[in-house]
Amino acid sequence: MFCARYERGSGLPLDLWARVEGVLGLLFLSGAYRSGNTAMSLGFDSFLRERVLALPRGLVLDVGCGDGYYARLLEARGVEVVCLDPLAERLGVKGVSHVIASVAEYLPFRSGSVDYALAMFSFRDFLDKARGLNEMRRVSRRAVIILDIFNPSSLPARLLLWLYVAVVAPLLAFIASGTPNPWKLLLPTLAYMPTVNLFKRLRGRLLYCIARCALAVAVLPAGNLAANASSSRYV
Repeated sequence: MFCARYERGSGLPLDLWARVEGVLGLLFLSGAYRSGNTAMSLGFDSFLRERVLALPRGLVLDVGCGDGYYARLLEARGVEVVCLDPLAERLGVKGVSHVIASVAEYLPFRSGSVDYALAMFSFRDFLDKARGLNEMRRVSRRAVIILDIFNPSSLPARLLLWLYVAVVAPLLAFIASGTPNPWKLLLPTLAYMPTVNLFKRLRGRLLYCIARCALAVAVLPAGNLAANASSSRYV
């Protein structure tokens, strides 16, 4: 089952997306999100987020901004941020220049209206990854930055990652946050993720690649994906 999902590399089914969003809302409201993610990633999420936050300038669209914590860190660096998340109203995001409740697949902005669009650990939760990337590139003048967990290209590395995500990561997150069950949804979302080869095909470049690119930061040029994004198959 997971192999078939991996080969599709498509967006999440609507029912899984709804479950994930519900769990994310609970994690943000309880304050468990950051501690759990730091534990699961052995601190690499914080390491990579800090480097991503140092990249953009001007007007930045943060897609899947959650409770706005990292958007506020960007604003503290002098960056104007649009915090966009389907949970924005539920989470009561404050302290950011602009807050919009929406999804990546339907960005309510004119083409080229922001300098950068970034998604930090939200790309894997897109309903339609091709459309979401296309929209992020459409509204950006300079670049799109993606930080997330990806499927390694080799089968042994992929299976090892899935084992870690299924067994070890939820245990670490529970120990760190005291919240047991929500972390189990990470594996189903990972099963719909592509490899980083996607970004190479889209003329992007990798800035960071950790553990066979299971964690990676990719930068894509601004502009429409055209024919490259018309297919929902990613490998």
